[in-house]
Amino acid sequence: MTTKEIKSRAKNALKQGCYWSGYGVNLTYTFINNIINMLFGVFLSLGMFGPLINLSLRVTQTTISYDIKGLFDLLESLIDQIKVFILSALILGLIMFVVKILFNNILTTGKLLWFSRNREQMEAPAFSLLFNGFKKGSYGGLVKGMSWREMWLIIWQIPIFIVQLIGGIYTFIILGRVLDFLRENYLHLSSYNVERQIINEMIPNLMVFFVIMSVGTLITIGFGIVTIVKRYSYRATAWILADNPNIGHSRALQLSKDMTQGFKGKWFVLDLSFIGWFLLLLLTLPLMLFTRPLLETYVNASYAEFYAWIRDQAVRKGLVTMEELGYIAVQGNPNQPPMSATDFYQTQAQFGQPNNMAQPNNTVQPNNMVQPYNVAQPNNSEQPNNMAQPNNPTQPNNIDQPNHAEQTDINDNN
Repeated sequence: MTTKEIKSRAKNALKQGCYWSGYGVNLTYTFINNIINMLFGVFLSLGMFGPLINLSLRVTQTTISYDIKGLFDLLESLIDQIKVFILSALILGLIMFVVKILFNNILTTGKLLWFSRNREQMEAPAFSLLFNGFKKGSYGGLVKGMSWREMWLIIWQIPIFIVQLIGGIYTFIILGRVLDFLRENYLHLSSYNVERQIINEMIPNLMVFFVIMSVGTLITIGFGIVTIVKRYSYRATAWILADNPNIGHSRALQLSKDMTQGFKGKWFVLDLSFIGWFLLLLLTLPLMLFTRPLLETYVNASYAEFYAWIRDQAVRKGLVTMEELGYIAVQGNPNQPPMSATDFYQTQAQFGQPNNMAQPNNTVQPNNMVQPYNVAQPNNSEQPNNMAQPNNPTQPNNIDQPNHAEQTDINDNN
């Protein structure tokens, strides 16, 4: 399937008022995340308020006294305050990571679930699907699954963290030695050649620093590329967990790697195709809170189509069954060939069929559940499972079923 076809399917899935429903889901998701980030930003600012006041007082005292030794003490205090700031930022980052694991990621799977279900039915899914992951029986599995993915992403970035840590520590070591050198020798230094004298004194340390930065840059670039590849490899994990939160954390990650094998480049190309839209989005910078969710509605709908495509490929290859993804088998029409929800509704609209006519699959489904999965095959052919079918009205119990080729539809039990 080409990028153009994926986007075309996404547009069809967002028709009949679903676009604005999706916009509401994205807007709510963005608003909640912005509130959380703003609160943590306030905490970080409060944490730095005390050190900044202390530093300002030191600057005032040094300026009034014109004391050269006081100036060195001020610079040393500045370095100490920078260390405090970095430590505070690390602690706050750790807290934000925990919040991401326990809340943000769960909200993300709810958003993905909404867009996944939207492509499988004519009417917009319930808005409450955004918070579906917080339900009892789903939350624990989602936390484990998303935590497992985040842990492996961190593991692949450990070399980068180590390089940055070593570089940061050695930077402070050099700054401290420079200050000590100036404090001890400032009376004997020529004001016309201070830089050269410092460099001559610190050449060994600067050479080591240069080597660390050079090697660190290469490691950062190399593992940065590896991390990007791994992000695409693990990207389907959230979609899989949205379908079935209880599939298991290790199975969800492994299945994501299997699904994206050979498709990571295509997903990357799909991302690149939206660059122009995001550049245009910059023109609405003052209203970004409202305009970005508008674009992301289209983007997420495209991702839902892409995920459904690679999921079907995985089913055909025997890597997974629809039952494992949380779907259940129900009785349906054995003569109905495989058809995606998007294709089905396009066909229905083309021939002007009314919305209340009986659909090819028959089952009663709650509004928040995945739609039936049509695997009906002709009697003379055995084919693997295809794409998801739309939800259908209840069929009376007294309707006789055909005697040949029992058909199974798959329906998500989430």
